[in-house]
Amino acid sequence: MALSLWLTPPPESPIYAQLSQLISELPEANPSLKSSPVFLPHITVVSGFSQANASRLTQLKFPHELTVSVKSLSFGDACFKKIYFSIERSDALVELATEARVKMKDMSEEEAQRAVQIEYDPHASLVYNDVELNQTIKEIVSHIVKAKVETFGYTAWESLGWKGGQLLLVRTEGPVDQWRS
Repeated sequence: MALSLWLTPPPESPIYAQLSQLISELPEANPSLKSSPVFLPHITVVSGFSQANASRLTQLKFPHELTVSVKSLSFGDACFKKIYFSIERSDALVELATEARVKMKDMSEEEAQRAVQIEYDPHASLVYNDVELNQTIKEIVSHIVKAKVETFGYTAWESLGWKGGQLLLVRTEGPVDQWRS
């Protein structure tokens, strides 16, 4: 069983509701995105570990000064990184990702630091989809996200972010609508 550790905004926070709204409404922006599933707003801290290590979640130290800040709206080729907010690699987030690899994936501290340095790209996905995004779709999505962010009361997506959050253990195998926390 494949598991992932997600960092979500505090569930009662406005940003949680706002990101949830973007995730559920963006697929309506273009017919080619309509098949996109709805999922919880999150940043993946670590993925690909087994149920045997799941009990170690209680051993993780949640950084007291964890602040999540959006850098930009980005587009990618991978299904799970199709339309997303790039997230600043804060010291606290890097520390959490490193410790999670040590505890959940049985890596040494050195291996975990190296893995985080090389492969960890914190992001908050807004759309999961296999469709190829052309420039027109990217422009439409950018316009919609910018307008939506402004209706939330922010001047730009770079103003988005949150303090703290919640760690959530999620079984991430099979279709997205079957993922369970």
